[in-house]
Amino acid sequence: MTIEQLLAEDLLSQVDYIAGDNGRFRTIDTVQTIETERVEKYHQAGMLYLLDNLKLLKNTDKMEALINQLAQNGAAGLVIMANQATLFGNHLKDLADKVQLAIIKIPHLPSFSDGMQLFFEAMLQQKTKKLRHIIKSNQELADLVIKHPKVESVLDLGAEILGTPVLLLDSHFNVAIASNELRNEKQSLTEFFRQTRIDYFQLEQSITIPKGKDTFTLFPLFPAFKENKAFVAVRNYHDDDEYKIILQQLLMNTLSFVNSRIDMLHESDFRNRSGFFLNVLDGGISTNLLDKRLIDMKLDPAAQYSCIMTNVISTDNKKMVNYNVLEQVQQLLMWFINEYDTDAILFSWRQRLVLLLNSNSNAEHFVKALQLFISDKIPQAYSFLIGYSNSQASIAGLSGIFKEALEASRSVEQNPDLKIHKYQPKYVEELVSLIPSDEASAFTQKFLAPLLSMESNEERAALLETLEKYFYFHQQLANVARSLYVHRNTIIYRIKKIEDLLGVDLSDPQTAQNVQFALLLHESNRRLGD
Repeated sequence: MTIEQLLAEDLLSQVDYIAGDNGRFRTIDTVQTIETERVEKYHQAGMLYLLDNLKLLKNTDKMEALINQLAQNGAAGLVIMANQATLFGNHLKDLADKVQLAIIKIPHLPSFSDGMQLFFEAMLQQKTKKLRHIIKSNQELADLVIKHPKVESVLDLGAEILGTPVLLLDSHFNVAIASNELRNEKQSLTEFFRQTRIDYFQLEQSITIPKGKDTFTLFPLFPAFKENKAFVAVRNYHDDDEYKIILQQLLMNTLSFVNSRIDMLHESDFRNRSGFFLNVLDGGISTNLLDKRLIDMKLDPAAQYSCIMTNVISTDNKKMVNYNVLEQVQQLLMWFINEYDTDAILFSWRQRLVLLLNSNSNAEHFVKALQLFISDKIPQAYSFLIGYSNSQASIAGLSGIFKEALEASRSVEQNPDLKIHKYQPKYVEELVSLIPSDEASAFTQKFLAPLLSMESNEERAALLETLEKYFYFHQQLANVARSLYVHRNTIIYRIKKIEDLLGVDLSDPQTAQNVQFALLLHESNRRLGD
């Protein structure tokens, strides 16, 4: 407690300053008497000294030395009796004012022991009051959380308990809620906090920020994951009063509880949202119901989205991905979306996080920034990978872009060094190249063996080229002839010879399909051989 707080007690109503009242801020811990002239003995910080040595009081040089020494070492002050006040000259009063050391006068008492007893009783009374105030404040906060769990109410009571306004900031330094006195200044305070150069993502210790004539001290509130922490800001907070510190901690504990409950509600909303999008993927929601639900969720049913699928893999094949890492990535992702005010929807699918990014945002820039941000935050034993769709669609068409993102995600998992992969549509030639060579060779031989085994290389090449053009131009003979610069009758002759060699009728759709596919496999294997 301070000298000023102590002297406010009723027991000390007849006690007053005779000098150094500008030192009333000094802290007092206990009381001791000065009984000898050995000035150097008296240097304890927080000590209120009662001068019980008349000879010392009459020694001007030693009194000056004593006053300077007490001030320099952080003593609480010096006490003399009323009948000694006349011995305390003006030059000593001026010195006390200069060094800001309180010189206190008490009524004449039978002994200095009685004076010490007076101060001890006043200190005990002060501590008892504060203890009662702490207990009362704790009970009021607990009752408030049970009866009226709104954060605004908790902040208003906290401001009353601490005697100064209190703010709750989210993990982005946005003022979420303010106590009554500053409630109308939320926007301007948000701008102030966000314009500071403090790395609020990394801030894990209390910090004091000057703002004009005031200061704001910020205390981090940590939930299960530090990525989702919040901050309590107290205006003009001073930590030189142990009781104020306890009251501040009571408020922090209460707000931590309330904030954790809010986090639980957010997590419940996230799981419900994930369940909704899983139903959309399964096709279990009618178009009318889907549109209605999206409008209820304040989403435009016509909006177009890219689909982004994330995954976390272990760089050590012997180590599985820790569930806590997945939770950490979820919190990081939410933080990233909110920090940059991204128009994105997040949900989970089989321990992966999926984002629907509005077409107004550049998907390529977004995934690059996201990958760098999260990779820098998670343990080095893990890699954060992203696959995203090539197409865009409304939520009604989610299935298509989701499949693209899933395919892209699987591709990047096969080559983790890529980190990011955009879905690339596979055309017929690419799909054909994926068929195992032994199966491709067997299918080719079954439908093209007589043609491929012809002795004349020149005739074989001409017939294969004719067959390729025949399918390319959808069996339009005139178009085939023009493309090869031959007469139409030549094409008719060649097609007839191919049918005789293979023992097939190319006018049969199923037969033509098998022969065309065999020809594609043959061309694919030939290119690989080249």
